[in-house]
Amino acid sequence: MLDFEIFNSALRHCFRQFIGLEELTSDRLGVLPDKFHSITSRIDITGDSPGVLWLNIAHPGVRIAMEKLNIANSDEDRMMMDAAGEVLNIIVGSAQRNSRVRYDFSLPSAFKGDGYPLRFRDGATLAARRFIFEDFEVILILEQ
Repeated sequence: MLDFEIFNSALRHCFRQFIGLEELTSDRLGVLPDKFHSITSRIDITGDSPGVLWLNIAHPGVRIAMEKLNIANSDEDRMMMDAAGEVLNIIVGSAQRNSRVRYDFSLPSAFKGDGYPLRFRDGATLAARRFIFEDFEVILILEQ
């Protein structure tokens, strides 16, 4: 199985190194929200331990990421979804370097909205953590 803590560490590293956010708090989520808001990106992981990594990020966080990653700062949905996908791509790539389990991963996909559910495979094991920054939050979910 994939080690969820490696993805958590990779998220912290990504936000510290690429986005410049040092301080954050986090907590494990035993129960996921019924509805998600802002932007969610996902990457499929294949190999000996397949899974899906999801990243839900609030609008202010996407704006900061766009600025720090030199992505044209725009409220256009496509640009914001691309930025969220790029953040998740960085997280998965960083985690892969530190994982004993070898895997490949897809290109990220993303969607934007207000009050939408996420659909997980029946019987999937979910691990989730909420990261709280000054004025936004991020939820990272590993589905296996």
